[in-house]
Amino acid sequence: MAGILWGLAVFSLAVALLAVRRSWKLGKDVDHLKREQYYTNSRLKRIPEEIREVVEPIRLHLAKLAAGGRVPANMILEGRLYQDVTADEAQQVLEQETRQSTGTVLLVDVRTPREYAAKRVVGAKLVPFEELETRYKTDIPETAEKVFLYCMGGERSRSACDFLSRQGYTNLYNIREGLQGWRGPTEGDGTVNLVQIQPSRNAQREA
Repeated sequence: MAGILWGLAVFSLAVALLAVRRSWKLGKDVDHLKREQYYTNSRLKRIPEEIREVVEPIRLHLAKLAAGGRVPANMILEGRLYQDVTADEAQQVLEQETRQSTGTVLLVDVRTPREYAAKRVVGAKLVPFEELETRYKTDIPETAEKVFLYCMGGERSRSACDFLSRQGYTNLYNIREGLQGWRGPTEGDGTVNLVQIQPSRNAQREA
């Protein structure tokens, strides 16, 4: 009798362990399904934005062409609103422009006036990013063959290219390393002048 009871106890324990194991596995499967559902939902929410990102360059290019403008073929094929170039590639084009003096290539510095005064690429035109929206129509000709933009590291110039491309510009080249990657000639005083605060007369008297 005792043996039967022990056998039933062992059998019950085995069944209980099996049930716990299956419950644990089911719990993991449920967690996995929840994660998959979360990632799927997140992906589905991104689809409209991804479609817009793909369609927008095509829409802007078509508008430019319909207005009689010109869009480089590689930008249409790649679905890009502007082109990224290295500092060396930009330097080659600018040096060729200097030799030929066609007046069709423009170099724009979108940093602050203080940064520009300290160090800049020779021949660069200052149009600070903060003033871009109010100055681009007069200071950056849409008819130029190529407009190169740079900042210190490439972020502000990339944002400037993104803004200008949405205003109809298709001649934009972002120098992706910015001034940090420039190995050509530069000019500037090399320093950033700080505002000096003079002590008041009362403070001078107290001293």
